Amino acid sequence: MSIQEVLEKEYRYKRSSYEEQEVELMKQRDKALSIIEEVRERSLYYLKDVIFDKDLLLKGHRHAEQMKENIIELTNENRNEITRKIEKLDIEYYSKLRSLDEYEK
Repeated sequence: MSIQEVLEKEYRYKRSSYEEQEVELMKQRDKALSIIEEVRERSLYYLKDVIFDKDLLLKGHRHAEQMKENIIELTNENRNEITRKIEKLDIEYYSKLRSLDEYEK
């Protein structure tokens, strides 16, 4: 196996790993948002007839919305970090290819 093939194999493996991390991150985000929404809806359904203080229900609703916003924000930060890693990987890979090409000339 040539050096170029080794570089390409390593590059594809690492890039695939980062892409899988991104997919898993988005799955976890969607699952967390779904759970929060389900808890919010069930709480409203079961507590609306029991709790007479509507402000308490609204406070719970706002808290759930804040949790969802926090999850989205953290997910975006993590996704941006993965994107930066992929960009860095691309730069390094193409730099190594150019160096290898120059060396072979």
